[in-house]
Amino acid sequence: MICLSIGTKEYKKIESALSKTDMAEIRLDLTNLSKNETIKLFQSKKALMATCRNYRLTHKESKKRLTWAILGTRSVKSNGPRYLDLDYDAPLEYREELTTAARKAGFKIILSYHNFEITESYEKLLEVYKEAVENGADIVKIVTTAHTIQECTRVIKLYNVLERERLVAFSLGDFGQFTRVLAHYHGAPFLYCTLDESSATAPGQLTISEAQRILSKKSYPHKVSKMGLLPKLTAPASKSHAQRAILAAAFSKGTTSLYGYSPCLDSEKAIALVKRLGAKVKVEKSRVPRYKLTIISEGIEALSAQLKRSYQRRGSQLVLNVGESGLLCRLMIPFAAHLTGGEERLGKIVLTGEGGLQEREIYSPETPFEELGLSVESIDRKLPLIISGPLKPGKITLSGKGGSQLLSGLLMSLPLCDKSSTIKLTEPTSVPYLDLTIKSIKDFGVIVENSDYREFKIPGKQRYKSKNFISIDGDWSGASMLIVAGAITSGVTITNLPINSNQADEKIIETLRSCGVELNITEHPRYLIMCGDQPCVLNENSKSEVILGSSIEVVKPKHPLLPFEYDATDSPDLFPTLVVLALNCDGVSKIKGIHRLANKESNRAVSLYSEFTKLGAKIDIDSDWMVIEGGELHGGRCNSHNDHRIAMAIITAALNIKEQVYLDDLECISKSFPAFLKNFK
Repeated sequence: MICLSIGTKEYKKIESALSKTDMAEIRLDLTNLSKNETIKLFQSKKALMATCRNYRLTHKESKKRLTWAILGTRSVKSNGPRYLDLDYDAPLEYREELTTAARKAGFKIILSYHNFEITESYEKLLEVYKEAVENGADIVKIVTTAHTIQECTRVIKLYNVLERERLVAFSLGDFGQFTRVLAHYHGAPFLYCTLDESSATAPGQLTISEAQRILSKKSYPHKVSKMGLLPKLTAPASKSHAQRAILAAAFSKGTTSLYGYSPCLDSEKAIALVKRLGAKVKVEKSRVPRYKLTIISEGIEALSAQLKRSYQRRGSQLVLNVGESGLLCRLMIPFAAHLTGGEERLGKIVLTGEGGLQEREIYSPETPFEELGLSVESIDRKLPLIISGPLKPGKITLSGKGGSQLLSGLLMSLPLCDKSSTIKLTEPTSVPYLDLTIKSIKDFGVIVENSDYREFKIPGKQRYKSKNFISIDGDWSGASMLIVAGAITSGVTITNLPINSNQADEKIIETLRSCGVELNITEHPRYLIMCGDQPCVLNENSKSEVILGSSIEVVKPKHPLLPFEYDATDSPDLFPTLVVLALNCDGVSKIKGIHRLANKESNRAVSLYSEFTKLGAKIDIDSDWMVIEGGELHGGRCNSHNDHRIAMAIITAALNIKEQVYLDDLECISKSFPAFLKNFK
């Protein structure tokens, strides 16, 4: 039940707030109520909770105000349900006297434990609950302050072993806000909320409208259960490869043809961006469900000169919208500095975005932009970014701890400088994506030397060269979810996947085999056309249509899947897929890489933990590992968190859930895989 926490001082405002809810907590320590006003208030037919925190008032004053609330309830028999909330650490005599009086008036007793600094050990929290019950609590409220997901899940874990209807346990603050909602789904009798943000009585409270929306069935209109997987599927184009290739083609002088493209929002934003820079893009649909992109450009120097003439004449800044694509944004930061080029070129470029990307940190404060002549103005390193240059060659040290996207942008842009550069990388992560970047620019004639991902030597005075034929690889990230869908149901065959690719998520093959899944891989040359009824190799001068290449057959499992361990540090996009796989294994699986999940479309560790534990999954967070016990899930209403990979994970897991599963949003899937749902019947 939603419980509106009211801490307004004036009686009339309290009465007004009370009219908007069926249940309310009256924070008597925050009010200015007289005895008569308190008595009158607690004669209400609404469900009321009397709370008076001892850390704000003396025990004597608290006792007086709570006694008034009890008197109000005694005077009218038609009162609604009543609760008395007492501090867990209040003196025994104080608690016993109030409890005795309250029980005579029909109150239930809540003992509340608060820690405004930390979250104690799991064992300590269990001890608090046990002592509160022994001291007569009907309901125990445990509230801690969490700074990490590990602390949050420690609190929620209490619901696995304690009486859920007697426990209200959550964490304070913005980081712990998800635990308030999750506690409700796990059986907590109350979900505390506030009338509006300005009326909050504790950090992290939801507004009553937010709480009502979250709990309303109408907020989850999409039924995603009771579906089946089609037997033969086609992998979409890799948006990671497509975005790199689109930028490289736009900065090449001449005409480039990209084959095997399939639309998604992130890639469409890359196309819109290069068109805004002055490149021409033509999209043609081929005979297979793929597209050919033709990109015509005068080269990056000509684009920069043209932009300078246009925007200096108009006296405005060039604004480029990257949508919700973190990759596109980070690739464009150094390119934007090169395009501006200081006084002799365009002055400044502004990078803007949409949706959740606007709330994400784009770069770390330690990023050595100034050493490369690159100036980035922002608030808290979030969009919009105001960028100026010129980009200069140099020798820098860069941390790879936060990912590879900004480094990929530098590897793509620094070759355009007039002299060579060197980047030393500490704590490299997502190295397969660095391989993809190096391979992608090599296709356009740009070379970077890589020494064990610790040092990159980047020769200067290079230029991107247009190509008649570039094939966009199929996407292992999107396809991995379909492959796992086949492995947990009746099998599937998926085409258009590159074998031995530079994509991190191809590792799903090794993991599935370790789980006992039988896979048959049919390899073909990377580029194929139809010669009559037979495929043949496509050369760069051919004008024939591209067809689909290598295929993966996932054989219907004959035995329960074995549990696995996997380090997803270098492949964080694979994490949601692996969670779905783990939920369908017979035993406990472990996935490493929690720290790589926070700065995505959502905090994916939080999203995966929240949504799947709602459905009955047994998940724990242990340091950098997510520990998942396989087992049957039940139905429920889930939130996509506006994250395409979370939505796809829930849909895939629902294949093996007998009850109905509902999802709030499907549109977010268009970010990477608009045709995902077409693979199901």
